[in-house]
Amino acid sequence: MTKVKDISSKAGRKSHPARFSGSDKWNPNRPVQFTQEEFLEHIHEIEKGPFTPLDVANREFAEWKAEFLRNRL
Repeated sequence: MTKVKDISSKAGRKSHPARFSGSDKWNPNRPVQFTQEEFLEHIHEIEKGPFTPLDVANREFAEWKAEFLRNRL
């Protein structure tokens, strides 16, 4: 349970300075870095790509994993 004295002691702390300047194209402090149109365009590009059924993807992963573990030893 949070105590009142813990909350008040945290309120007086200084915030950390921003790690990136405003001139950077990508700003980690902004939650969204693209417009809705750009997002939907990206999704449509992904949908145009090859479709792999789940059972095929699982089989290919199992084969890759077996080969990886075999080569690791």
